[in-house]
Amino acid sequence: MSHACWTIENYSLRPCPRPERQFTFAVSLHNHSCHSVEDLSALNEVVRLWFMRPWSGALRKAFGLGHVRNLDYAELQYQPPFAPEDVWRMEAGAAASLGLDGIHLGITDHDEYAGSLALLESRPADGRRIPLGEELTLRFEDHLFHLGLTGLPASGIARTHAALQAAVRGGRLDEVFETLRSSGCLVVLNHPLIPWRGHREIPAEALVKRYGWAIHALEFNGMRRLDENTGVLELARRLGKPVVGGGDSHLLLASSVINGSRAESFDEFAAEVKEGRAAPLIKSDYFAPLGWKLFLRVLYFIGRYRQIARFRGQPVSRMLAHRTVLLDPVGCASRGFLNLVSALGLAR
Repeated sequence: MSHACWTIENYSLRPCPRPERQFTFAVSLHNHSCHSVEDLSALNEVVRLWFMRPWSGALRKAFGLGHVRNLDYAELQYQPPFAPEDVWRMEAGAAASLGLDGIHLGITDHDEYAGSLALLESRPADGRRIPLGEELTLRFEDHLFHLGLTGLPASGIARTHAALQAAVRGGRLDEVFETLRSSGCLVVLNHPLIPWRGHREIPAEALVKRYGWAIHALEFNGMRRLDENTGVLELARRLGKPVVGGGDSHLLLASSVINGSRAESFDEFAAEVKEGRAAPLIKSDYFAPLGWKLFLRVLYFIGRYRQIARFRGQPVSRMLAHRTVLLDPVGCASRGFLNLVSALGLAR
């Protein structure tokens, strides 16, 4: 595709070859820093596949966990190696490459606001451009959903966070959305059509119909396939909700989907979205095959396994002290491959 960017107009993509002529600022809403905790629970499904069963022991040994029987890979966790300031540099650099004057940056770590607070405290002069936020996990009709919260009030944020988490744990969703509405933050339903349990019906429309009074927008997600995001556009059209862009990159690269705006502050941008006005900016790297993007991020994890992973709360670097496992040489090769891919301009 020859255009630099695309945007969404009337729930359809249209070329936006010169975003700097339309917009002044980039707004990046969905970012994760070292304060997000990830796990490898997806590997539990992989090792149950018939062709993987003979290799399950070798896979455990590759992670240095050959001695653990009935391994639950959800116990193998990691945190992205990027500090909030690193995320700022990546996203601000990407905005500058588009010819935009600056970035409004929301760090939305998993059920944690510490990353956004750390960035705000380190950049007080940019306070109007750094909203406090988190990505809130909840269940509705036994389906997992994530809400991107940005613009949480700094005063009493610890109490607000604790109240939201307690209400989610108790299944009190009315209380969750009443708290969000009273906080005044921007609430985005992130990647609403992820089929967490295969191809079963996803109750995203029911969720928005019930709590749409507190949900301001749906997300076009930079790490989901175009056909899924096209479904999100259709869902948003039916519900009369605007669509915003979110990168959700987690590791390796800046967001491939952001937003364009002339708003001088994040609060002004949030007000635009609440009024139904938003302009996602979809960069050309979004259209790289999702399998390729996920493959690169897996390599990034493997290349830094010793530094960023924990097993049952213990750092892998300590657990594997004075030991060599298969992921060590594979990690070295992964880092070399990623360097080559980046040098060739193929990192996406």
